[in-house]
Amino acid sequence: MIELFERKLLLERKRALLAKRARLRRDYGLVFYVPHLKQDRFHRAGAFKHRLWESGNRSGKSTGGVAEDSSWLMGERTFYKETDPARKVGIPSHPVKGLVITTDWDKVDEIFTSQRGTEGKLWQMLPRGFVRSTRRNHSGAIELIECTNGSTLRFDTVKSWQTNPQGSESSDWDFIHIDEPCPQGQYKAQARGLIDRNGKTWFTATIMTEPWIHDMFFPDRNNKADLVEDGNRWAQRTTTYDNPYLTSEAIADYEATLSEDEKQCRLFGIPLELSGLVFKEFDWDTHVLATIPNGWTNYNDPPLGYTIFFAIDPHPQTPHHVLFLAVAPTGEYFLYDELYVHCTIEELSQKINARLVTKLDGKLLSRFVVRQIADPTVFNTFPVLNVKSGKHITMADEFMENGIFLSKASKAREHAILETQRVLKVRINSERPLLNCSPYINETLYEFTHWCWDTREKRENKPRDERDHAMENLGRLLLEEPKWFNPNEGADFVQPEVDYSEGVSLDLEDISLD
Repeated sequence: MIELFERKLLLERKRALLAKRARLRRDYGLVFYVPHLKQDRFHRAGAFKHRLWESGNRSGKSTGGVAEDSSWLMGERTFYKETDPARKVGIPSHPVKGLVITTDWDKVDEIFTSQRGTEGKLWQMLPRGFVRSTRRNHSGAIELIECTNGSTLRFDTVKSWQTNPQGSESSDWDFIHIDEPCPQGQYKAQARGLIDRNGKTWFTATIMTEPWIHDMFFPDRNNKADLVEDGNRWAQRTTTYDNPYLTSEAIADYEATLSEDEKQCRLFGIPLELSGLVFKEFDWDTHVLATIPNGWTNYNDPPLGYTIFFAIDPHPQTPHHVLFLAVAPTGEYFLYDELYVHCTIEELSQKINARLVTKLDGKLLSRFVVRQIADPTVFNTFPVLNVKSGKHITMADEFMENGIFLSKASKAREHAILETQRVLKVRINSERPLLNCSPYINETLYEFTHWCWDTREKRENKPRDERDHAMENLGRLLLEEPKWFNPNEGADFVQPEVDYSEGVSLDLEDISLD
């Protein structure tokens, strides 16, 4: 009987302790938060001014983000020991003003502030009684939380900003937490509020849209590291598989519902727009030169014996782009130089001509240029009078006045894309790539790693019509079927044919090439 009585007491004691633990967990959730490895790494980087946690779905990033929000509101990360430097690293000692940006008010309620059924993550973290008051907006969603220590947390949404962009430029912040991708304009408007308080930002996002966020932390597209610390910026890339609390069966079941591009984004955190690249065949390690080729003096200075092609994509308002291609006697292609400038046609011509010569033994020698092409629009007559002739002229006429005789480039974009994809796959002797790029052609390399298929409605099988000048030039050059020609043999037959069949308004005898 005594033994049975003692066992009963022990069970009652255990039940009481478990109940007490449940109450404590409910009332002081942040203390009981146990960050997994990648969450811990995120919190310990609190001294950085800007942080990005880029990841697939269900990796624990939103929970980690809410734990960080709560820690700042309270003044310390209570889930770390008091002797741990990470407990207060980066957190101001005064009450803070914080802002959370997410997609819409339903998402605010779902993730942060729900009081129906499963509590929002914010209520699971903050101590009971720590929130003094809340304020709801016109839609009934909580938009402001005021804490007993004077800290405040406000919410903003992408939809609200799209309706009223000026509404995002009215306050100052100690921190901004971007929980889902937002437009760059919205971030800039709110980030202005960080200046007065020298505030910090952290992004916890699966970047389905707004790849500018990725570029902010990973400007070097060749960077494949999963952890980056660069000045005042810190970033980590993780996957759904990094969450130790998920089962492989559950992940596999979810994976089966996704397309290949969606898998790259939703499971591995690669921005969706970048997972839909037009030229996935491009590989930085393969196609970008790591050393100056033999016989070259620099990445932008091929030997005189190489055959030169170049293409121009001019624009009246945005920068012009010119891409230079050299073909080696071995047949290899080298994208060795580019221009990406906003200037007059005369100034652009001067810059192009400067790249068509090279120094050898102190002498200035001309390169062997066999084809120079441009977007067909340069042959359209536009209402600008030529100073010398008093006639309306085309851009092609202006280039011709400056010694650049152009032929029309192809407008067959689909064929240009297919040819570029084919060329990127070709290897010489099963080893060396056919196409090689200088590491200094920044715009071309940017577009290789950012030009995506347009996923908007009714845009199937079409690439984005933006920031694509270099890719247009490259495709057009490759459609010319570039070959190496011996500059000392039969050069005449490969000289470019000047085609001014449209918009011709200037006689050749009116032009002085002196």
